[in-house]
Amino acid sequence: MLVVFGLNKDIWNQLCAPERAQYTWAARLYLLSCLLSAAAGMRFMQQLSDSYIIGILGGLMVGYIVSVVTRIALITMVSLPIHPVFNSVQAAPINTAQTAALDSAGAPVPSNQPTSASLGHTKILNQNWGQLLSILFRMFIIALMSLVVALPIAALLGYYQAENISNVRRAEVLSEFKANHPDMDREQHRILLSNLEADHFPIHVYRELAQQPVGLFSIWLSGACFLIPFFMLWHLRSGKQFHYATLNRDRLVHQIETDYAMTLEQSRSIQQRRYGLTESVMPNQAWLDPPFNTRSIAEQTPYTLETEVVFVERLKTL
Repeated sequence: MLVVFGLNKDIWNQLCAPERAQYTWAARLYLLSCLLSAAAGMRFMQQLSDSYIIGILGGLMVGYIVSVVTRIALITMVSLPIHPVFNSVQAAPINTAQTAALDSAGAPVPSNQPTSASLGHTKILNQNWGQLLSILFRMFIIALMSLVVALPIAALLGYYQAENISNVRRAEVLSEFKANHPDMDREQHRILLSNLEADHFPIHVYRELAQQPVGLFSIWLSGACFLIPFFMLWHLRSGKQFHYATLNRDRLVHQIETDYAMTLEQSRSIQQRRYGLTESVMPNQAWLDPPFNTRSIAEQTPYTLETEVVFVERLKTL
């Protein structure tokens, strides 16, 4: 089950039983949706080509594509970045040079300049809105995949109903074609019947089945198998009582910090061996804000000279 969503085995062993159970059930439902995708793909390709060989081979390929798209949307739900909540943002320290001036009565003079706290709130609010839109987009893609799978499944569950709808449609097309071409000879009529026998009118069948109980049941079944894992992963991702997302984020950040520190060590060695510098020139300490260095340039520390002793001590803290 770890392979389904690409979960880390080391972190998995640290999770509580309820959290692991939810991940397991989400993976099982996803595997069930893969089976539905394969069955729906084979049924659709068989209706489209009137060939069982093409239906099996092409259907497996279509089912694989649908399952991969769904899996990517679910995996990205597990690996979403963790942003601080808007309400939990603490106001940044106010610089004395930026404090509001006082008038002669001691009252603060209103200022039109935005504060660092308001800028921080705006930034985090934009991040939360962007993350919400990305989640809704993933949900739309998964819902669309479930609808694509649901209608061929309805034609598979209601096989005889689908065949009756196809036969009725063939009779309608045949009568309309005869009315428009009354001068058809016997050979043309035979070719027309042969072509109609090979056409199963899948779109017309799906439109009719969507209005029947078997079609509604298939839509609900497919929607549940596709969307329930999505909402479970969303709950696991955003719930305060679940810890996989936080532990995984901390582990990745620690790995980035370690890699960056080793890069700095290589840079220090090159500076000493190639250029003979006794004190290494260290870049901005972006490792303090991994992985995307979201702090502004004004908040970062300038270029500093760091001795070997200080650097070794910092490595010990990682």
